[in-house]
Amino acid sequence: MTRQTILDGVAIVAARHLGWKGELKPEMHLVEDLELDSLRLLTLAVEVENHFRVCIDEEDEAVIETVGDLVRIIEQKTAE
Repeated sequence: MTRQTILDGVAIVAARHLGWKGELKPEMHLVEDLELDSLRLLTLAVEVENHFRVCIDEEDEAVIETVGDLVRIIEQKTAE
C-alpha cells in the first residue's frame, strides 16, 4: 500500500467520521490544524484501525502528531 493510498484512506475516514472538509496534507497537525480534541482523536484512531484493519498501540499513539505520522504508522502496520 502506498503512502498516497493510505493518506486517501485517512481522508475518507476524517470526512466520514469527523466531518472534515478539504484536503489532508502530511504536515498538518492533528490537534492544531484539524482541531481534534481527545474524543475526536479517539474517534479517528478507532476508525482508522477499522478502515485499515490495524491496531495502533499506545507507543504508536505517543509519536503521532501529524497526519504524516499517522500515515507512517499505518504503513508500518500494514507491512507487518
